[in-house]
Amino acid sequence: MTTHGVPRTSTAPRTPQAIKAELLKIEAYNTLVSEVQDLKSTNTYSQDSLSKTSTLLTQNPEFNTIWNFRRRIILHLLSSTTPKPSGNENEPESLEDKEKEEKSKLSLLSAELTFLLPLLQSFPKCYWIWNYRLFILQTASEQLNLQTALKVWKAEMGLVEKMLARDSRNFHGWGYRRYLVQSIEGLKHEINARQTEKQAEVVEGEEEEEESLAEQEFAYTTAMYGKDLSNFSAWHNRSKLIPRVLTEREATVEERRTFLDGELGEMQTAVYTDPYDQSIQLYNHWLLLESCSPSSPETTSEVFPLTDSQKSETLQRTLEWMRELLDEEQDCRLLLEEMIFVGGLLRDVGGNEEGEVDREEITADMQAWLRKLMEIDPMRGGRWREMQERL
Repeated sequence: MTTHGVPRTSTAPRTPQAIKAELLKIEAYNTLVSEVQDLKSTNTYSQDSLSKTSTLLTQNPEFNTIWNFRRRIILHLLSSTTPKPSGNENEPESLEDKEKEEKSKLSLLSAELTFLLPLLQSFPKCYWIWNYRLFILQTASEQLNLQTALKVWKAEMGLVEKMLARDSRNFHGWGYRRYLVQSIEGLKHEINARQTEKQAEVVEGEEEEEESLAEQEFAYTTAMYGKDLSNFSAWHNRSKLIPRVLTEREATVEERRTFLDGELGEMQTAVYTDPYDQSIQLYNHWLLLESCSPSSPETTSEVFPLTDSQKSETLQRTLEWMRELLDEEQDCRLLLEEMIFVGGLLRDVGGNEEGEVDREEITADMQAWLRKLMEIDPMRGGRWREMQERL
C-alpha cells in the first residue's frame, strides 16, 4: 500500500464540543489509571479492584502491568473462597463445603473467560489478552476438580473453532488450538492415572477418558483443507499429526505405505488443481522428503519405511505426472523447483527392481529446468546459478 508510514488524520473538522468531550474522556481515563495504580500499590485485592481493572482494561487492553495486577486479584479471590475451619482444625472439610467451594471458583473463572470474549473480538492480536486467558485456563486446572477443569478446557475448543471458522488460515488460532489439545490430553491422562490408583478418590460420573485427540485433529485438518487448499496451517498441522496417528493405529509397514500412497494421491490432485499454491507444494515436499530420502542409518524414516526400490518407484511416478503437468504449466516456478528436488532425490536413490535410472539424463533434465527458472525468474538468478553449479 502507498499509505504506509502516513499518519491517519480525520477528514471531518473537529468542533469545540468534540474537543471538550475528548478532553473529558482523557481526564476520566487518567483518573481511573491513578485509582487502579493506588489499589495496586496498596495490594488491595477486592471485588472493587477487579471491577476497576475491568473498566481500565476494556479501554486499554495493552496495559500489561494491570493484567498482572488482575492475576493477583483473581488468585486472592480464589483463596478466599476456601471455607474457614469451624472450631476443630482436624475436622475434615464436608462434601457440601467442597461443592460450594468448587462452584464458587468455577463461577469466578468462568466470569473471567466471559469478560475476555468481547476484548478478543475487538483486539484479536493483543497478546496480553491471550496470555491472561491462558492463565485463567491453567488456574482452572490447578484450582478445580480435574473433571470440572476438563470441561472448561473443552469449552475453549469451541472458541477456537469459531475463530478458525472466521479465518481458517489464522496461524495464531492454529497454534492456540495445538496448545489446547495438548492441555486437554494432559488432563485426561491425569484423570485416567488417578482412576488406576488403588486409593483414588471415587468421583461420581467419572469414566475412562480417551486420552489422545490425534485422530480427531487429523480429521479436522482434512475438513479444513477440504474447504481451502491454500490453508498452510492445516497442512502443517497434518504433517505433525501423521506420525502420532500411525503410531496409535499400530500401523504395519504395509499400512504405512498404503497411507503414504493415499496422501501422495491427494497431493497429485491438489497440485493439478493449483500448481501455484505454495502450501500444497510444501506439504508434498515434506511427504517425499520424509519417505524417499536416500537410505542411511540417520535418514531411515520410521513414519514411512520404504525400501530403496519402493522409493525409486514413488519418485519416478511422481516425476512422471509432474512432467505431464509441466506441459500445461510451463512457467510455474514452484512446479519446476519441486521437479528439481524430486529429480535430485531420484538421482541419489537410484533405480528399482525394473532397472537402474539414467542419472545423466536426470541431471540433464534438472539443468534444463534450471535454465527455464533463470528465464522466468531472473530475480532469483543467483540462486539458480548456484544450484546449477552443484549438479
